[in-house]
Amino acid sequence: MFESIKAVAMDVDGVLTDGTFWWGAGGEELKRFCFADVTGIPFAHAAGIRLALVSGDSSPAGMGLVQRFADKVKITDVYKACHDKAGAVRDFAARYQMSLSEVCFIGDDVQDLQAMEIVGLAVAPADAQPAARAKAKFVASRGGGHGAVRETLDAILSARKTQFR
Repeated sequence: MFESIKAVAMDVDGVLTDGTFWWGAGGEELKRFCFADVTGIPFAHAAGIRLALVSGDSSPAGMGLVQRFADKVKITDVYKACHDKAGAVRDFAARYQMSLSEVCFIGDDVQDLQAMEIVGLAVAPADAQPAARAKAKFVASRGGGHGAVRETLDAILSARKTQFR
């Protein structure tokens, strides 16, 4: 299931975060990311796995946070305010001349279903909405924003017999 995966595209809210956000008194928006996920992403980079963020958040603050996260973990393929996630995944695969069967998509809610349907490996965090869990070929034991991405990346790297460094 994991052996043929060359790229991972993922939603942000509910996948890399636990789906909550905070508004500060000055109107700033804050999101919480999981350090396990942040730590696992460089392992995927080192193994040659392409990564993309596909976020439907269209608020200026939300888009800024998605880009800031992408910059921190060196993900260059970022689709913000994306309402056609399947189209974004097709674009991502085509950009790197990959078959959709070589792409994993991690999603947690109904807006992710079309992307989950077209990839080789659809993944959902443990706390994803029932429709996303039903569509997934793999449901992580961890929730969104609590290591589900790291668990998925580790499974891909383990299947490829990649050493973690």
